[in-house]
Amino acid sequence: MNLSGRLVDAFLALEETQRFSLAAERCNVSASAFSQMISRLEEKIGVKLFDRNTRNVSLTPEGKIFSIGAHRIANEMAQIVHEVQFRSAKNAGKVAIGAPPSLVASLLPKQLAEFRVQFPGIVLKLHDVVADDCLALISAGEVDFGFVAHLKYEIDFEKTLFINERLFLLCHISDPLATNSSIQIEDLKNRSFIFTSKTGSIRQKLNVLFKDIGIHDSGFEVSQINSVAGLVANGFGISIVPESAITLCNRPEIIAIPFRDPSMIRPIYFVKKRNRSLSFAAKALWDQLLENSEQLQNH
Repeated sequence: MNLSGRLVDAFLALEETQRFSLAAERCNVSASAFSQMISRLEEKIGVKLFDRNTRNVSLTPEGKIFSIGAHRIANEMAQIVHEVQFRSAKNAGKVAIGAPPSLVASLLPKQLAEFRVQFPGIVLKLHDVVADDCLALISAGEVDFGFVAHLKYEIDFEKTLFINERLFLLCHISDPLATNSSIQIEDLKNRSFIFTSKTGSIRQKLNVLFKDIGIHDSGFEVSQINSVAGLVANGFGISIVPESAITLCNRPEIIAIPFRDPSMIRPIYFVKKRNRSLSFAAKALWDQLLENSEQLQNH
């Protein structure tokens, strides 16, 4: 049986108004045309749906049963239309995001590729930048949101936890620590350490941890993970990097070792400008990444 949406709408209009003239007006047809629509519906179903009198109409017992299904169909159709319109609105425009190079080299590409397949009409723009530069881009409105491990001025931004990244020790393959399957921070006592930039989130965490164990400064302070890898690979010392950065340190001379302490992590946050709403397109990407964050946590 093929029932058109117009006939179902006509039924619902008459059920609600209980008058042919009002229902016909709601459906934008003449009273005679509307009457024919109801008759055609009853003919298709093979039962009488309405009792009619000179003043109004009422549902028959069969009409009450049909009403349940008609309302369900109408609700489902409304949900479908809403979903199509919502996806259509999101499948246009552009999204600009900022992220640290380690995430761009590891977790993000696959997620962005999946997003592009789902929303091919949205233009993606990506900046691989350190935290301070990312926050500057967010403040200036040049990116919709970014991924940041620490915020200097939280009052200006809103943050949502994305993932907690494990931290790993990087050491040369000949290092005595290289044979360990896991280590603790105390194992680094008196070792020559290659530091990352003072403004970085990991450096700030390590400044606190290293205060009591005694770390020898190698004299090297670098801002790029590739630089860390090059120095470790050539025996200038050890260093600590987030899990997402291990991809950038994939050299035969380097071993990456996890810490036993569960607090040896780096939280990564979604960050956007406070009180600035995301566009449909940006919210779509934000939602996808947040939905997949648990999976990415255990990648």
